[in-house]
Amino acid sequence: MGQLPVSLLLIFHLLILSTVQHTTAQQECASLKKVPHPVRAGYWFSHLARYSPVSNINTSLYSHLYYYSLSLDDTNFHVALPPDDQLPLLATFSTAVKAKNSSLKTLLSIATDDCQTNISNAAFSAMAANQTLRAAFINSTIELARTNAFDGLDLAWQFPSSSSDMASLGILLAEWRAHINEEAQNSSSRLLLTATVYFSNHLFDVPADNVDYPIEAISDNLDWANALCFGYHKNSDVTAFDAPLYDKSSHFSTSYSITSWLAAGIPECKLVMGVPLYGRSWFLRNKMKNEPGAPVVATGPRQKMSNQTGMIAYSEIKEILKDPNIVLLNDNQTVSAYFHSGGLWVSFDSLEVVEVKIEFALQKRLLGYFLWPISFDDSDYTLSKQASDVWLRNHDSPYYEDVNGFEQTPSPAPLPPQDHSLTPSAALSRSKQRSPTTHLSHLNLYILLFLLFYLTTI
Repeated sequence: MGQLPVSLLLIFHLLILSTVQHTTAQQECASLKKVPHPVRAGYWFSHLARYSPVSNINTSLYSHLYYYSLSLDDTNFHVALPPDDQLPLLATFSTAVKAKNSSLKTLLSIATDDCQTNISNAAFSAMAANQTLRAAFINSTIELARTNAFDGLDLAWQFPSSSSDMASLGILLAEWRAHINEEAQNSSSRLLLTATVYFSNHLFDVPADNVDYPIEAISDNLDWANALCFGYHKNSDVTAFDAPLYDKSSHFSTSYSITSWLAAGIPECKLVMGVPLYGRSWFLRNKMKNEPGAPVVATGPRQKMSNQTGMIAYSEIKEILKDPNIVLLNDNQTVSAYFHSGGLWVSFDSLEVVEVKIEFALQKRLLGYFLWPISFDDSDYTLSKQASDVWLRNHDSPYYEDVNGFEQTPSPAPLPPQDHSLTPSAALSRSKQRSPTTHLSHLNLYILLFLLFYLTTI
């Protein structure tokens, strides 16, 4: 029998790896889909308790609720407790929401401090890079979760900013999972472990160009990852959509975000898509020029709920829209909603946008979605109800079985590898076709069989 050429041997090896990886991910997803309740999560901001009290939460609309957030103490590298007057809230949060919905799971989110981001990021970086400090942090998180009746833990490190940070993150997740598994042997349940991550597996807003998440560590050790699919245009000198589903000219879109994570190797059943319950606002330079991309002079006014300029809660948007003279507009190319009133311009996710985004998550066969934050919803929890209704109504529909779904259109900018994609209209017309990964696995199999036949006959 002759010897197979080196080039064919290389192809043979790569195809085997591709097929094995795809099969492993699919098997993992198949086992996870046995979980009875996919993720319909919401982040509740503890510092907004006076505006959004725990007693008012419509817990029927969620499968998981995040208590957001506690930070890291940079002196002992334990989880930093809230002020004394907020300790009762932490202690009673889980029991209070579960009293209204016994099937609800609660998670405690440990995050970087928004007021001292650089200091907080440095503390996370130092902790993750040191074995002793990692152990101190991990033990404190598990103890705090158990003491306060939480069902899981979430790491919201926003964001690891170097390749060494990302390597340390991978080690941290592996050790955290090992500690959780060990602790579960003496408990009636195992704590969940999730992470809130950048919109893409590759960080674009850091000086280095090689900062990528540790995909294998995330896939192996997290129950799921929450992708922050919003905040794409915090600082802009023109009006912009803060969380578009599509953007043909760049990678700043939710469709690119999800495609990026999936292409990097995260199984779809371990990925949860973020949906914002806030809008982004600006003051127009000329109120007569009010189209998307129009020049602006500043971010919008400081709002009560966010306590930030340029960020407006959905509940505050609804109040503005009560004015009958304001017309709500939709941009079908990006799947975004916006309006302008005088010199004020606001983009946000409307009921219609939320519906399309949830359908997108279903077509991508994701584990679920999360809302950020539910504290910004109106008193009727309108957007939360919309998201939950669309998900539950369609989750078991055969329409979403083996479909390609919506994908980001190609961008002219240099991007990490991603799936070839469809325009929004083409995605709908091809919704009954099988996914590219399914076609790829079949193609790989045919080529492998051909090579095996060639190997045995030469």
